[in-house]
Amino acid sequence: MKIALLLPRSVIYPSISFDIMDGFKQSLKNMGLEGYHEIVSAGIGVAAKNEEIYDHCEQFLLAGTDVIIGYMNPLSAEFVHPLFEASGKTLIVLDSGYQFPRFSEKLSNAWFISLQGGLCTRMITKKAIEDGFRNFAFTCSFYDAGYRPSYVYAAATEEKGGSIVFNHITSLKRSEFTLKPLTEFLEKEPETAVLATFCGDMAEDFFAGSSDMAGYCKVYGTGFTSDETWLKKIPYPGYEWSAAVAWSRNLKTPENEAFVTVMDGIKYGKANLFSVLGWEAAQFIGLENTTFGGMTINSPRGKVYMNPDSGFSEAEVYYTIVSKDENTGNCLLKDLHAASGTKAEREGLEKNIEYIRTVEANTWLNAYACLES
Repeated sequence: MKIALLLPRSVIYPSISFDIMDGFKQSLKNMGLEGYHEIVSAGIGVAAKNEEIYDHCEQFLLAGTDVIIGYMNPLSAEFVHPLFEASGKTLIVLDSGYQFPRFSEKLSNAWFISLQGGLCTRMITKKAIEDGFRNFAFTCSFYDAGYRPSYVYAAATEEKGGSIVFNHITSLKRSEFTLKPLTEFLEKEPETAVLATFCGDMAEDFFAGSSDMAGYCKVYGTGFTSDETWLKKIPYPGYEWSAAVAWSRNLKTPENEAFVTVMDGIKYGKANLFSVLGWEAAQFIGLENTTFGGMTINSPRGKVYMNPDSGFSEAEVYYTIVSKDENTGNCLLKDLHAASGTKAEREGLEKNIEYIRTVEANTWLNAYACLES
């Protein structure tokens, strides 16, 4: 079988393309399939130009490629999907879950392996409500404001009887970064919790700036805000905060421990969200699979089920606490456990996605966390 990978780039995650490819190849090797498939690749920048992605797909398909795997958003997948319908070949989309699909019916030849960013957002909102909060301040980077967690936070809060009483978006320029409006508001409203979504160096700026909130504010974060690749670099801000994540290197399962050992054997930190996606893509393909509806794999993040009706993967979401690494003084994840109630929140997310289809709603086009300098 001939397999092509469409690999993005990012200044936030400079190794992203290598991590996806290494995760894919090491997973095949782990299954005893090293060298079984012919593997080719192409770069797609920050995955923002649909025409460029289309051209690469067309060239690979004309060259006899059976499966194309790409880290892109659902809008790009929909744009290139006619090529796969025409050729009868398979598209696997590695999806952050931070963008919503426009299509309401499953794309016949496309499958999405998702990090469930939207679901993580709903789950951490659920936890904040269960912890007794009803009033929330929402904060995010200018970059994160262009993705769907910003909407999901507001929608889920309202559905559960709460409300966003303050919105704070940081400046595009790092030199102009400030949390002063947020901290001043929280000082006056101590019963208000914070819902946050930042990634990479923007998360680092947030937690460095939020040290003033230690002791009088509860923070809840989602997905990439609590990504261990960056957390281990971020000084502990002086307070613990709650998060919902798709995966952690600290998951105590045989599959995850094997994955971390293999990937970190290449380079420490190689076990990350992107190599997980590559690893899972190989698990779904195995020897010769090209259709995945109803399949379940034993992934580093637990059982991952491919819903045949939607074409999107479904997996556990994990609650965790971001705390202090006493050895480094930076952040780490602790008290990791599977969250309950994901079925109801997944159904709620589907309603959020359906609503966005009915209104004019702008979004960034690049794949999440893929940024140029």
